[in-house]
Amino acid sequence: MGGGQSNHQQPPPEEQHLPQNDTKIQDITHILDVKAKSQHVLLRQKGIDWDQHEQDKMNVRVLKGLFKTLDPAVVREPGDSFGQLQLSLKYDTKRQLLLIKVIQCRNLSSRDVRTRASDPYVKVQMYPDSHKHGAKTTQIVVETRDPVFNEIFAFRASESELKEMRLVAQVWDYDVAEHDDFLGEVIIDIPALVFRQGAVHTEWFDLQMETDLSVSGELSATLTYKLPGTLYVTVHGAHGLSPRGATHTAHPFIKVALPGVGAVHCTQTQADTLAPEWQETFEFDISEEELGWRYVVFHVVDEGSVQTENQSMGQAILDLQVMTSQPSFHVTLPLADLRNSDQRLKKQFQQQVVTQELREACLAHTATRLPSFLFQQHPTSSSKRVKVSCRKAGRSSCMAGKMRIVDSVPVY
Repeated sequence: MGGGQSNHQQPPPEEQHLPQNDTKIQDITHILDVKAKSQHVLLRQKGIDWDQHEQDKMNVRVLKGLFKTLDPAVVREPGDSFGQLQLSLKYDTKRQLLLIKVIQCRNLSSRDVRTRASDPYVKVQMYPDSHKHGAKTTQIVVETRDPVFNEIFAFRASESELKEMRLVAQVWDYDVAEHDDFLGEVIIDIPALVFRQGAVHTEWFDLQMETDLSVSGELSATLTYKLPGTLYVTVHGAHGLSPRGATHTAHPFIKVALPGVGAVHCTQTQADTLAPEWQETFEFDISEEELGWRYVVFHVVDEGSVQTENQSMGQAILDLQVMTSQPSFHVTLPLADLRNSDQRLKKQFQQQVVTQELREACLAHTATRLPSFLFQQHPTSSSKRVKVSCRKAGRSSCMAGKMRIVDSVPVY
């Protein structure tokens, strides 16, 4: 301490030596030699070639490595990638202004097949808009999937109003001849952000499908699970529904689904009401082990006429993991436009399926000694590259440069 120097000088790193016990090293070496010789004798008695046995062990390790690169935690559905939007938010307490800077986008989807690019702009709006600011838009950036905007917008809001507000930022593709194309949106709960004095919150946000924020209401239901494997779902009713379109009423019915099971049940349609009652019970076959990762989807639908189509009035999703400790309960669920939440839950379900399939595939390959390029002798002068892919996981892993078979030995 205080800048003094120690009188004891440490030897340089190359002169330091770790203590070694030569006797112990010799004993360990002897034990390993005896173990190797006993394995040689055992394999010879079974008619198994030692070198081939070691090669197979290495091949199995390589096979596990290949499957590991196909990470099932990243499960993608075709067309579900909308790109990202970078925003910066700051609250000016003195002037009571929420400042939003639209910085840039990246990896936007393209609507133009010819140029494979878009003419994007960003539309920003607060919800609810108590001060009637309306939507504010950036300039259009021509023919790019990675536009840079760097434009700032201000929305007046008191600190109490911020506790109820959400920011909706939508990315659109400008079209001269037709309607602009929707490229994705971000919905940010302002109360979830912590605005310290003078602090700026900057983040990349994943663009999602469009969400209808006008959906409202609640749904009541009772769920009961009985062994050996039946789930009973009783739909009681709903209230506070918001009508769709120009009408002031609706003809609602409810779809009840258990994704992955293949069964979808529908209630009867209730005419001219925003507070329907049903008291209908549906059965689903599901094993007790599946309760930990399956979920029920309730979808309230306004039945259309001959001239009009059915319209969504909101969804509610219930994770069945709660039933592992409580076999029967009554629940009241808020309705919302949960298309994006539904997509995330679907991916969780798919991850379980893909993970199990990868485990089973790895076991099957090992048992059948396939693919053959791993489980065979290779010329000592050969050099091969390996490429693997998995359609289920939506992943492709090109192992060129990462794994080769060189001189009969698979290496990374």
